[in-house]
Amino acid sequence: MSGTRPRGEAKKRAPAGGRRGRGPSDARLYGAIGAIVVGLAALVWWSLPGDRPPAADGADDEPAPATGSEGTGAPRAGLVRPPKASAELAVLTDEPDDVVRRLASVAEIGKRLDVRHCGGACDAVKKAMADEDAFEIDVLKAEDLILPPEDTMDTVAPGLTPSERVSARAKRTAVVIRTQGDLTPEQVPARAVFAATAVLAEALTGFVYDEVARRIVTAHDAASHAIVVALGEPAFARKHIVVQLYRQDDGTARLLTLGMQRFGSPDLSIRGANMASGPMLAEVINAAASQIAHGASGSAITVTLADVARVVGKTPAELSANADGARPVELDVVTPERIEGDPANEMAELVPKGGATREAWDTVVATLFGVTPSTTAAVDDPELAGVAEDARRSLPAAIERFEAGEGELFVKGPFPIPEEARVDGGASTETLWLAAASCDARRCTGVLSNEPSYATNIALGKTTSVKRDEAVDWMIHRRDGGVVGGESIKVLKARAPR
Repeated sequence: MSGTRPRGEAKKRAPAGGRRGRGPSDARLYGAIGAIVVGLAALVWWSLPGDRPPAADGADDEPAPATGSEGTGAPRAGLVRPPKASAELAVLTDEPDDVVRRLASVAEIGKRLDVRHCGGACDAVKKAMADEDAFEIDVLKAEDLILPPEDTMDTVAPGLTPSERVSARAKRTAVVIRTQGDLTPEQVPARAVFAATAVLAEALTGFVYDEVARRIVTAHDAASHAIVVALGEPAFARKHIVVQLYRQDDGTARLLTLGMQRFGSPDLSIRGANMASGPMLAEVINAAASQIAHGASGSAITVTLADVARVVGKTPAELSANADGARPVELDVVTPERIEGDPANEMAELVPKGGATREAWDTVVATLFGVTPSTTAAVDDPELAGVAEDARRSLPAAIERFEAGEGELFVKGPFPIPEEARVDGGASTETLWLAAASCDARRCTGVLSNEPSYATNIALGKTTSVKRDEAVDWMIHRRDGGVVGGESIKVLKARAPR
């Protein structure tokens, strides 16, 4: 929800701002998009009732020394914003060239704009589209884009069915929409790019490719990204960007936003945290991103549980069993130490008091949410065994629903824990979720959606499979936002103390 895509022999379009350099980090970054995608229907830890939620969740991580994570290694500095807010999206289509060129014009897009694309700000969007310095449309061959490799489509396009993923890569034409403008509370460049793209994707029956956030979505999902709030109201939403989560060499987590430049803001990073804190810290970074997109500046930013709840669209009580006891946390804003694969645009790192360490980030999580990340491996459980039996019996019907395009299928199954990683002679397997790309008569194959705590022979974002007769749960994230299944999560949620 991932580095630069490989180029072919032919000359390709020059990348816009925010692209990444090529290198060995590409595979890690494409895998990370399946780790946590905080846009579209982001699968955050509290959007499901407990346990190890799939895809966006980072999951648990075995504690390890915080080597190489103490401090920031960078001077404290205030926010440095890019000179302009800028954005780029592409519509992939198979419509005839004359149809594409007729529809891909400011005049035709303007005719089709309505409140579901731009709310009460359509006049401002049309004015921006009429400015040649602020709005640009290019019609290209799809092969001139740097599309994600075929073997990454299940992570770049998790909301598409297997047949739609094939169809998206086969499209012949790309309509690229670029916007730019000064940073203002109205956020017109972002409004214009999302509105115009939604119009064209509908008109051309296409898919939308967001190269900066590295995702491909349907026309329906593209329309859901439209900014329809009134001018002057907060325009940023976490669905407009992506947060990547991946494990660093020292075992700690690093989180990184993609897409903040469209709001005239630097991309944000967090490092040094426990992997198990990743899902919660993803929403902390989103809450900070929202404040920055709406004008916050300086060398520190304060985040409250109410800020997190606002960006998630829930109440503080839904995010914490002790919401009244939650306290604000202050995060320093520093110049980050860049690593290979980071965006080329401006960046800022968020650092808690005490430095970028596991302990300091655990304190942030405990201060805001009143919980400490779990590092417990799965163990045998009679109640969950019953859930698993029911899941195996109902899995064939769930697979049929997935193949019919109802939504994204997740399957939970056991993964072996090496002898040396077992705690006190404990469980031999750890149950983890995978985002299914396909299922055959024997197994479901996809990418691992949890960060293993103990199953060290598999990693987050890697392709793997679960045997159907070993599945212990399944879940479908429906396109309308609903969730079906996930009975093991409900059981564990009911046991959690309140």
